[in-house]
Amino acid sequence: IKNNIVHADTFPDEIEISVVLTGESCVGDCFSNVLFLPGLQASRLYKEKNILGAIVEDQLWEPNANSDVEALYLNVDGASKNSGIYTSDIIKETNTPVSAGFAGQNIYKSFSNKMDSLVSDGQITEWKPFAYDWRQSVEDIVTNGTFYETGEVSLINTLQSLVGSSKNGKVTIVAHSNGGLIAKTLLKKLQNDKIAGVNNLIDSVDVLILVAVPEIGTPKAVAGILHGYGQEMLHGWLLDETRARELGRNMISAFGLLPSREYLNRVSASPVTFVDSAIPSNVSTKMVQAFGSAISSYDEYKSFLFGGEGRTNPKVGQTNLPINLSTSLFNQAENLHNGIDAFIPPESLRVIEVAGWGLDTLASFEYYPKLCSTSIGCGMVLDQRPRFSIDGDGTVVVPSAQYMSLSGNAEKYWEDLEQINDDKFPLAPGAKHANILEPTSVLEFRSNIIQEVSVTNLQYVSDTIPVDSKNRFRLSIHSPVTLDAYDIEGNHTGKVCSPDSEFCYIEENIVNSSYLEFGEGKYLNLPEDQMVK
Repeated sequence: IKNNIVHADTFPDEIEISVVLTGESCVGDCFSNVLFLPGLQASRLYKEKNILGAIVEDQLWEPNANSDVEALYLNVDGASKNSGIYTSDIIKETNTPVSAGFAGQNIYKSFSNKMDSLVSDGQITEWKPFAYDWRQSVEDIVTNGTFYETGEVSLINTLQSLVGSSKNGKVTIVAHSNGGLIAKTLLKKLQNDKIAGVNNLIDSVDVLILVAVPEIGTPKAVAGILHGYGQEMLHGWLLDETRARELGRNMISAFGLLPSREYLNRVSASPVTFVDSAIPSNVSTKMVQAFGSAISSYDEYKSFLFGGEGRTNPKVGQTNLPINLSTSLFNQAENLHNGIDAFIPPESLRVIEVAGWGLDTLASFEYYPKLCSTSIGCGMVLDQRPRFSIDGDGTVVVPSAQYMSLSGNAEKYWEDLEQINDDKFPLAPGAKHANILEPTSVLEFRSNIIQEVSVTNLQYVSDTIPVDSKNRFRLSIHSPVTLDAYDIEGNHTGKVCSPDSEFCYIEENIVNSSYLEFGEGKYLNLPEDQMVK
């Protein structure tokens, strides 16, 4: 070696080698750069607008009103009705209905700060969050990128740039929720690219960390798309069920969160069940006749989503009645899952699946006939009631978040959200699906993986399922009265409405409690340990 140039002598039938060395080899602390893929609705969306001749940036998501949500509506083919919508940042801290600060809720703030500290401490060279327009299809984001204010940004180019600056030439991908579907689609494409001789970029990804990813879907998405349930923000003032359903009905990314064929094959609980009265109600009767008491096959499940019992699409505001899903959008989501559900990571790739556990999570819901209470003689109406499991993070059930580990191709971990909330509440907001990356113990878990440190004996994160030794108290009512709970310290869970206006919001200030309005019912879930204090 002389002057950073390597020469090899030439001999007959051999080729001379000449290599220019551009830098020194990394010897210690050669940790991978990090690519972060956020979840659905966790990137801000914007559109420029003209106000008195001045072009200003209008934030559409998070919404400041339902009109912002309407601006995000899509055509029946999934294309945006409004052009020029772009993204630029992930949501570190919510800024509606007030600016970020003391009143904001952390989503990725602590996670981002931790990644910044790894860079400033010299542990990694760089990390990049990839914000994206989450209304797009997963395949479109991977293949074509997403629009920023400055133009289209490529996910593959972003990964390539991280490889180029990495100390060891490797990148760890951390993905949350819908970001995990993007990650698996990306890796599957890179596998195909390597086979086709396009590039070997997949060899530069050393670790995939999937956190609360609905790999094979989640039942909550069924209720969300068909009815808009569980999607409200500030009790409808920022986003109501009607607008949520209208946004979701043509949003291909939402279809990707529906239970897939593998979900129906692997999870014993049916996502939807049906009941009729002894004397046919003529409300749920056709559903029971068509599907029995529960969905029992994938074909039956698809038939229900498409209205196979003969229902017609309800009026826009009738969120108590299910819509019929688009067959073309569902087929696109079905093709997505047929590919990524069968994805087998290369042996060189370490895969880690982290599932949230201990929170009441929608496992299924039931259609049943209910006597109308709005007026005398109005007869029976269709209603829905939820069934909960604690085997989840409030949104995604564990079997979906640990799907790849079922075939032995991934390491699986549980994040005990129930215990985190017991120990931290009320000093910190309750941990759940949306902010599952925020607890300190989980930040340490991911940091240790990035820095190749042992992840054993960490508080709240374990490779064995937590023990459920507590009972839960579930209350429900189906009338206009309110449903509220208070603990001995005066903490409240329920709906709070202003006496002078229609403004309402949900409080869940009792540790690990939840309040939900589902159909015509109000549901209150309380943990046993909070009932005896």
